[in-house]
Amino acid sequence: MVQPSLDDIRLFVSVVQAGSLSSASELTGITVSKLSRRLTHLENTLGTQLLNRGKKGVTLNELGERFFEHAQNMLKEADNAISSIHKELEEPTGLLRISVATDIGHRYLIPLLDGYLAAYPRVSLDINFSQQKINMIQDGIDISIRVGTIQNENVVARTWMMMEFGIYATAEYLSKHGVPKTPSDLYKHKIIAQTLSMPWHFSQDHKTVKVSPNAYIGCNDYTMVDDMIIKGLGVGKMCKTSADKHPELVELLGDWKIDPVPISLIYYKNRGAFAAVRSFVDWLMTHCKSDPIIPLA
Repeated sequence: MVQPSLDDIRLFVSVVQAGSLSSASELTGITVSKLSRRLTHLENTLGTQLLNRGKKGVTLNELGERFFEHAQNMLKEADNAISSIHKELEEPTGLLRISVATDIGHRYLIPLLDGYLAAYPRVSLDINFSQQKINMIQDGIDISIRVGTIQNENVVARTWMMMEFGIYATAEYLSKHGVPKTPSDLYKHKIIAQTLSMPWHFSQDHKTVKVSPNAYIGCNDYTMVDDMIIKGLGVGKMCKTSADKHPELVELLGDWKIDPVPISLIYYKNRGAFAAVRSFVDWLMTHCKSDPIIPLA
């Protein structure tokens, strides 16, 4: 059985409410002849006449009155359904699943959450702290916060922070173990490293050097790396703005460059249409900190 078109039902209601084809034509911008054809098509599809058309306008027969009543209710529900989708897309609401590296999450994401939740009270958060790479689709993640350049044409990766690195140790450590003059000298020292950040890349005058010394202390959390370097237990790589807060640290190999690395906010393109995703990303971009640490890539 052929079902009548929702558009035809909407035009039928418009004609009845307007009182005539000519009045409905003025309201809808559809010609009288086309309105007449659409009404005839609707009646043929239903297998019965619904209204009488005369010089003074249109009048409903008994079946037409019943159909008109149900059609109004149906169109109202259809409009409500459409409005609910538009509202969902416009107003941030629902559960937002986020994956973030542990160190950056604790030091830089958490301080921003209370302000976001106050601004968007209808959003709830499920945050997964993990240093490991994740499959966003398989793990049901809406937004992932990770370090490094993202090579995936299916996702949007917005740069949240840029980090500049240096090699540091305490003056006390250096007085006991000597000062490395070249990247290769690092092999002679006690290295404290975020293990999955190795190898370290240095450049100078168009020359690049890659070193991967064994870690004296290795871990997967840069907060611990920072603490161990500050305690004087060895040499390690730190974000410059973090190291600048500790006058006991000495920057090493300053004539060698370590390329800055971005922290990216990552989400699949089709998720960007959802208001909760947009609002959270925009909030982080607006409230970006200027002194990031380096989470695991």
